[in-house]
Amino acid sequence: MTEVQDERSPLLTSESRSEDTLVETLLENRSRWRSIRIMYITMFLSSIGFSIVISSIWPFLQKVDKTADTSFLGWVIAAYSLGQMVASPLFGAWSNYRPRREPLIVSIFINVSANVLYGYVHAFPSHNKYYMLLSRAFIGFGAGNVAVVRSYVAGATSLQERTTAMANISASQALGFILGPALQAGMASIGQTGVSWNLIDLELNMYTAPAFLGAFLGVANIVLIVALFREHCVIDLDRMKSINGNIQGSSEVLENSYHSIDLIAVVSSNTLFFVILFVFAIFET
Repeated sequence: MTEVQDERSPLLTSESRSEDTLVETLLENRSRWRSIRIMYITMFLSSIGFSIVISSIWPFLQKVDKTADTSFLGWVIAAYSLGQMVASPLFGAWSNYRPRREPLIVSIFINVSANVLYGYVHAFPSHNKYYMLLSRAFIGFGAGNVAVVRSYVAGATSLQERTTAMANISASQALGFILGPALQAGMASIGQTGVSWNLIDLELNMYTAPAFLGAFLGVANIVLIVALFREHCVIDLDRMKSINGNIQGSSEVLENSYHSIDLIAVVSSNTLFFVILFVFAIFET
């Protein structure tokens, strides 16, 4: 069996096959779908990072800093979305010029570090609420990889596969939002005191355990990406014919396709997505 093609080379449609069939070996097909499923996991874990502590932020904030009020709670919750808003275009631009593995690993590493910081906000002598604010902002910054995840799945699927794959991405995100609070509830039995390890100033309780679990899952996600994730690019024959008239000169088709963006559709979709998330955030706070 032939080896997998270069990660950034497109999978084109063969003239000798059906027009809806991609030229790829069984090994390449497995590698492509394995990478797509890893993106499902990444989106799922990114959503868990938001929801796994959302129900316990307020009591934990009151515990670590008595000066915190409900107004500051609003800033702590908003910090996640603010960090994600700043990071998304940065990681997206990065992935345009470099392999997507790089922004994915860096963003997840930031997320892991921020979760550890969240678990240690009690350890600082003062201004604990600001450390919690900072940790949530960087957790959101790490979650800015959702743009990279969506763009990869869109580029690694054919037109016939894309709708299902993007729906699965959204389902993975929704599942993360659902299971996050459930995992938090399952750890409530640890109690507010939990267990302590004075040597490393660790307190494992119902507030910090979800954050450390999020950090552990992030490390597992990095391992999956390093070990199994490969980049794949799919070009649909119909689109290629509409641009170039045939399937020759794939690099030229790629270059031309970058300049055929429907800005009105992009802006409309982003605006609608903003409205949906705005309504979601109102209910969360």
